[in-house]
Amino acid sequence: LMILQYGNFAYFFYPLLAAVFVTGAYFLLRHRPLAVRKGVVLALMLINLLQHFLKPFLYPQYRGQEFNILLVTAYNLCAFLIIASPVVFLFKSAAWKDFIALFGTFAGIISMAIPHWFIGKQFWTWDVFRYYFCHALLFASSLLTLLLGLHRLRWRNFWKMPFLFFLALILVCFDFIAVAYFRGTQDSLAAMLDAYNPCWFFHPVEQFDFIVPVIDFFTPDLFMGDPATGKPYTPLLWYFIPMYLLIALLSFAAMALADRRHFLEDCRTLGSKCRLLKKRLCKRK
Repeated sequence: LMILQYGNFAYFFYPLLAAVFVTGAYFLLRHRPLAVRKGVVLALMLINLLQHFLKPFLYPQYRGQEFNILLVTAYNLCAFLIIASPVVFLFKSAAWKDFIALFGTFAGIISMAIPHWFIGKQFWTWDVFRYYFCHALLFASSLLTLLLGLHRLRWRNFWKMPFLFFLALILVCFDFIAVAYFRGTQDSLAAMLDAYNPCWFFHPVEQFDFIVPVIDFFTPDLFMGDPATGKPYTPLLWYFIPMYLLIALLSFAAMALADRRHFLEDCRTLGSKCRLLKKRLCKRK
């Protein structure tokens, strides 16, 4: 059986299918009525939501195993995005829609581009299929929301994206807490959260130790841990500043490009105000 490796046929198979699907859906739907476009994108989100909630019953690899309620909750960022997507899609919060569209698209791309858990393993398995299926649907539904004009990014919301990201991570942690109380395993909660460490929430990971000095440059020593002395990292705060700056910068670039008309208008307005202010200051002199 084929083994999944970076750069081989198996590596590109599902991402190419996802790209072909999104391209085909865009050209088939771009001139269709708004209700049709909305209905198709919402259907993709609901299919993803249902496969997430029903995964212990749909996929053969879970059969015969003890039911794990954590698998059908918001146990990581992608699971949170899958659950939140149809809810946000039906409501009118522009910032949350920006967040889902951006992070859903990029989370789907990154997950398919870096299938870390499956490298070196057999490709034609139900576990690999489930992984790519849910992330491809997340990518497709998020990107088609933008491509089909169902939502337009607003560049002025770029500074909110890091806060929504951190809020999503906090909700993921609360998800773990709720599951622990449901199971009656509160005693091991801290160890479970520390071991799972969603999006480096609690501490860095060994594979990326080279990034820690960069984070340390931006973060006060009060929040940084020290493995040598056993000093723990302060959850979230240990990388809040550099992560905020990184997400805000990337969000600004993506949203200013997508919303370039309003961005350029605001730049011209700001330029006019600056020139007017300069003239007034010169007159006073």
